[in-house]
Amino acid sequence: MNEQLQQWADMIQEKFGLEDYTCFDIVTAYEKNDWNETDYRFTTEWLPPGHTSRTEDESNPKGTAVIEVDVKTGRLKSAIFVGGTAPIRGLSFLTGDRDEVIRWVEQETGWTYGDQFIDAESDYTFSFRTAYKGVPVMPDGYINVSLDEQKKLTFFSVQGLVPDKAKESAFQLTVESVKNLANERLEFVEYPSKEEEKWLPLFMIDEVLVDNETGKGVEENQEILTWKTAKNKKVRRKLVQMAPAELDESRLFDFPPHPDTLPITKKGYAKIREASTEFLQTYVPKESGEWSLSSVRRTNGMIAARLMNVNDVSVIPRMWKLFFDKDSYTVVSYVDDSSWMNETYEDYEKAAKPLLSKSEAFEKIKPYLEVTPVYVYDGNTYRLNGKLDSNVAVHAVTGEIVRF
Repeated sequence: MNEQLQQWADMIQEKFGLEDYTCFDIVTAYEKNDWNETDYRFTTEWLPPGHTSRTEDESNPKGTAVIEVDVKTGRLKSAIFVGGTAPIRGLSFLTGDRDEVIRWVEQETGWTYGDQFIDAESDYTFSFRTAYKGVPVMPDGYINVSLDEQKKLTFFSVQGLVPDKAKESAFQLTVESVKNLANERLEFVEYPSKEEEKWLPLFMIDEVLVDNETGKGVEENQEILTWKTAKNKKVRRKLVQMAPAELDESRLFDFPPHPDTLPITKKGYAKIREASTEFLQTYVPKESGEWSLSSVRRTNGMIAARLMNVNDVSVIPRMWKLFFDKDSYTVVSYVDDSSWMNETYEDYEKAAKPLLSKSEAFEKIKPYLEVTPVYVYDGNTYRLNGKLDSNVAVHAVTGEIVRF
C-alpha cells in the first residue's frame, strides 16, 4: 500500500478504536462533484471482532465500520457503523451535546459553524447544511452526525461543497415583490395522506428560485418532446453501476480528471434528445408534447437524463431517469422514479374534485408565503437568489390550511 494511504489506514484504526477489527477491504476511487471537478476517495472497510468475511448474502455484519477519507485534503468524509453499533473503544464524546459536536465537526471539516455550515433538520442526532456566510447554498450540502446512548459516534457524513467566494449582493426580495410569481407557481396537486389513506386535493406552491435582481423565477432548462408516430424499441436494460469508479492506487496521487467532467457537446445532446423521444414513442406513444427532457449530465461513466410528465397533477408526477451509453448515446437502462408512488398508494381513496378556485386558494396561502436567501451555483460562481416556498397547502374542497 502507498505510504500515505497506510498512514491514513493506521490513523483510522486508532482514531475509531478498531484495533481488534479486521481491515477487510480498501478501495481507491474518484467521481465528479457539483463543481464539475474530480473528488478522490480512500475507503476502508473494517469487520468487527469474530468476523473475517461478509455474511452469506454478501452484506456487512453488524458493527462493520466503513470509513472514507478525501484524498486531496486528507479530511474525514464519512464514518458509518453498520446497525448503529460503535466499537467498544470507539470515538466518544464527553457530553455529547450540540456545542461539543459542533466543535468536533469544525475540526474535522475545517469549516466554521454559523458561516460555512448552519443548522438543519433531519432524523440524525445532529444535522447541518452547508452555507456561505451563514446563507444556505445550492446544490445542497449536509453534515450528519449520530451518537449512541454512550455518546459514541455511530454515523458521520459530509456531503456537498462550501464556496470560498461568491458574487455577493444585498438581499432585496420580499414576499410582496414576488407575490405575482407566487400566484403563477400555485398549483393544484393530489397528495397522499397516510393518516386518512386517501389522496387529498390541494393547492400548493411549487418551490422556485427567484433572481435577486429582477424578481423573476429561475427556471430549470427543460425541453418539451414531441413526435408523430409510435415506435417499438424496447430497452434491454443493463446493470447500472452507481458507485464511484475505482481508480488504481498507483494513479491516485496523479489526480487524473474523471471522464464525467468532459462537456456534453451539442451533437451529443441532439442524439440524447432523439433517443429520449424514441423511448417515449415506445413507452407512452400517445403522450406527445406532455413530457419534458431535463437534467442531462454525465454520471458514473454514463449520461443520465430525466423525463417528466408536465400534465400530471400528482405531487410526484410520472418520471423516468434514463441512462445512456457515453459513446453511442443509446439508452442502456432506465428507472421509473414514480412507480413506488402508485405501488404504495394504489388502494387509497381518490381525491375529491376541487371546489375552490385558484384565486380563492391564493388568498388563503398568501400569509404563509416565504422568500429566503440562498447562494446558487450557476456553473461559474455562486450568486444570491431567493427561494420562494410555503410550508402549508390549501385543501381545495374545505379551504383548510394543511401544514407539512
